[in-house]
Amino acid sequence: MKEFLEKFANKMEKINVLYRILICKGIIVLCAAGYLFLFIMPQFDEIQSLHDKNRNLATQLNTTMSKSRKLDYFQQQVMEAENRFDKERRVLPENEEIRRLLESVAQMKQESGLTFTLFRPQKEISKDFYAEIPISMKLTGHFHNVGVFFDKISKLSRLVHINNFNVASAQSEKDISLVVVSCEAITYKFIKQ
Repeated sequence: MKEFLEKFANKMEKINVLYRILICKGIIVLCAAGYLFLFIMPQFDEIQSLHDKNRNLATQLNTTMSKSRKLDYFQQQVMEAENRFDKERRVLPENEEIRRLLESVAQMKQESGLTFTLFRPQKEISKDFYAEIPISMKLTGHFHNVGVFFDKISKLSRLVHINNFNVASAQSEKDISLVVVSCEAITYKFIKQ
């Protein structure tokens, strides 16, 4: 190796100073370029890759935060819908509450001074999440008392729908204000799915 360096030094002494400077600069440029391509450029690629990854993560974070804000809104909407459903479901009695509802109607009849000539619950009709329970009714009493009775039914917390309402004059020689009302009261019950 020593011999190689001596031969190289001898050859360099014979070359013009301008060429020696150019050769030294060329060697420096080659070494710098080698260092740049071998050590620095891979770092730039890694830095660029990390910037891209950072941008993707920032986008994912923004999307997730946006969904998070919407999640609170949707959770509130679900809670409100469940509250409305519970409130509406209370209008539909369940099995054990049907008996109490029928007892309430019978008590209202007595309080209103009416006489039932027919009070017959019919077979229930199943629908999607509820069942209809029709009740055939025929009652006799003063017209005003009939109005009071139906007003009390309308104020029940449970839903009762009066259908096929028919009013006729009672055949009484003593009191011409007596009427006979025949109708169908439909109440509903909630069916648990």
